[in-house]
Amino acid sequence: MTFRIGIDTGGTFTDSISVDEKGNLVATKTLTVPKNLAQGTINAIDALARQNNLTRKQFLGKVETMVHGTTQGTNVIITRSGPKLGIIASEGHADVLQLRRVIRDNIYDWRRAFPEPLVPRYLRVGVKERVNSQGQVVRSLDEASVHRAVAYLKEMNVDSIVVALLWSFLYPEHERRIGEIIKMDFPTAHVTLSHKILPAIGEYERTSTAVINAYTAPSTAAYIHTLTDFLTKEGFRGQFLFMQNNGGVETAEIGTENPATLATSGPAAGPPAALAVGKLHGLRNLLSIDMGGTSFDIAIIDKGKFITKTESLIADHRFSLPIIDVDSIGAGGGSIAWFDATHTLRVGPKSAGADPGPACYGLGGEDATVTDADVILGYISPDFFLGGEMKLRKDLAEQAVKKIADQLGMSLVEAAAAIYKVSNSVMADAVSHTFTKRGYDPRVFALVAGGAAGPTCALKIAQELYISKVIIPKFAPIYCAFGMLDVDLIHDFQRFYHADKNSLNLNEVKRLYKEMEAEALRVLEREGIPKKDRLLERTMRIKYWGQFRDVEVSWPSGPITHANLSVGMTNFHRRHKDLYGSSDKDYPLEFMGFGLRAIGRMPKLRLKKLDKGNKNPQRAQKGERNAFFEESRGFIRTKIFDGDKLLSGNVLEGPCIVEERMTNIVIPPKCKLRVDQHGNYVTD
Repeated sequence: MTFRIGIDTGGTFTDSISVDEKGNLVATKTLTVPKNLAQGTINAIDALARQNNLTRKQFLGKVETMVHGTTQGTNVIITRSGPKLGIIASEGHADVLQLRRVIRDNIYDWRRAFPEPLVPRYLRVGVKERVNSQGQVVRSLDEASVHRAVAYLKEMNVDSIVVALLWSFLYPEHERRIGEIIKMDFPTAHVTLSHKILPAIGEYERTSTAVINAYTAPSTAAYIHTLTDFLTKEGFRGQFLFMQNNGGVETAEIGTENPATLATSGPAAGPPAALAVGKLHGLRNLLSIDMGGTSFDIAIIDKGKFITKTESLIADHRFSLPIIDVDSIGAGGGSIAWFDATHTLRVGPKSAGADPGPACYGLGGEDATVTDADVILGYISPDFFLGGEMKLRKDLAEQAVKKIADQLGMSLVEAAAAIYKVSNSVMADAVSHTFTKRGYDPRVFALVAGGAAGPTCALKIAQELYISKVIIPKFAPIYCAFGMLDVDLIHDFQRFYHADKNSLNLNEVKRLYKEMEAEALRVLEREGIPKKDRLLERTMRIKYWGQFRDVEVSWPSGPITHANLSVGMTNFHRRHKDLYGSSDKDYPLEFMGFGLRAIGRMPKLRLKKLDKGNKNPQRAQKGERNAFFEESRGFIRTKIFDGDKLLSGNVLEGPCIVEERMTNIVIPPKCKLRVDQHGNYVTD
């Protein structure tokens, strides 16, 4: 028997899942170890081994593929615990990081402070060179100024140097030569060349992204090496992959070389999970929500495709590599209830996290959280949390929520219900905002609810948004970990090229693609992808003349001809119409660059199907308990079902609660869920 496993490190829990060749699925949830994420990952592997009745070595010896999503890079940026960096820039451009051109919902909010640059001013040095906007050398590189700059940064004891020259993506030779000089004069310094990280226009965006790569490189490499050494020692001989920002995976070796591609790897696995379950029901327009202990992640899948972006922030620092477009807010099971200056009840964004966690964990937490409210309202059984592996303290939950109740002048139950309702409203508002600013209507999308905390409130969120189709996956508690097992290896390459339709040089386009294709095939070859499983997809970036922002669209493979380019232009007009409600095929266009997505197809999952049953779920009922429902204006006797005993075709009519081993599905009055052939819960 062999296994494929996925491990997702979250803010509160580390989720893991194994699937064998027969489609049997085993999932575990262990507490994240914030101060030692590698140990948290090892604990998750041990938990999976126990659930499969194997020792650690026996289990790892049978694992063919391990996919991991980590918050290592993000944590380093948030805590500013990375290495001491220096920057070498073109003379007169050493202060480009100070531009801090960030994306905000309200660009006029002057009260919000800009982030302090990751590289202080005294560690940014200019060197003499100049290339113009056509990629022509105006002033040759003054190597003496480079030697002086390297000597200064060496004296300042920097650990890493970022080389970010003006127009280097058009003429990279100066950056390459500076890299060679650094290796000669300062061989212990790690070097990042901006044109290798982001060969695109936008000096600030390219510099900031290169800085993030350099800032996360040492800790990411150390983390990967720690896990790789551990796995090798314990008998693992399979493929070790990491989830990327762009929704694909890559080998640990490539991840070490390009740590910026892993900066937001964890949340990127949610949309693939939603797409996988959506396909089972023929659904292509999906709203993915993932509510864990700390955050609430929102993503849109439009016509079966992830929405990606190249304008994002990591801890308010500009990041311009392709990532799946995921909005996150501070809302989760560990979100803390508090009062603002107007004495209005708020929930989140501050979270109790994994340490100390909600009050009911009994680990020292004293603040009221959403999980504490769920326990009081009867949605979570204190004796069956994590399948009974972790006992909750209802008395401690009551003590915490009583503080909120006293300030509100309410009963304990009323205060818990208020926390639950406010939390749901915060999340529904966030979803509405995400859809509105992108021009979508949530009512025509199906909601896929993931995360351990998501199923307790998914149907209430859907009601607030007037969404009629809801899917709660069987694997909701380990949503992202599952999503990691159904994705391909993906690598994105790009080249800047500016021209209008009339001045475009087809031979230059061919040259750029020849470069990208050769680079892409080398990477796929290194990752061991057979030729039959390699796929190259072309993209181009176009805008109407004079527009500020361009749009990325696909265009055909095969010979690079004007006819195929015209297909891409037609795709642009159609996409512009979808995004902005207008298009004009007669208006002049500007080409802003060309891209290539290299895909290494991975084996697809085959999950075991449930036995068929009728509509009556009575055989799965495990008892009753009092639970609070706003519709009933209080507690009512509520049927409790064992999720592992339900059959395909069973219909659950609210009010009732389904207890899965790592989550509870709360079905309010007048709501109905059907169990599909794989154990997912679906509204009809």
